[in-house]
Amino acid sequence: MTAAVLPVHGRWTWDARGEGRAVRVSTHVEQGLVNLSLWRGETCVGTARLAPDDVAGLVTGLTEGLATLAARPRVVGPDATRVADLEARLAVLERRRQPVWRRAADAVTGWGIRAAVRSKG
Repeated sequence: MTAAVLPVHGRWTWDARGEGRAVRVSTHVEQGLVNLSLWRGETCVGTARLAPDDVAGLVTGLTEGLATLAARPRVVGPDATRVADLEARLAVLERRRQPVWRRAADAVTGWGIRAAVRSKG
């Protein structure tokens, strides 16, 4: 597995739901890309590498969404509490579960050890 060095400069934004969820935005000048990474605690669980034109479209969408929120009073629907409870329960379950990449790495390591033992025996 190859590990990429994180750029020195990046911006973190924390998820309103908490539970260690965050988004990190970093610029990869040498590749001409902006990277969005999704985090749960100290684990990166997903990334999207965006070209400058795509970033501009994303910023437009975020700006329009923010303008819509600013123009309307906040309304909490009757299911908001139920959804928040379900998200909290899901976050607890996700924390207990080992990340997919870790399970895959463990499986490959186990396979390699078994193969080495078989080849010697």
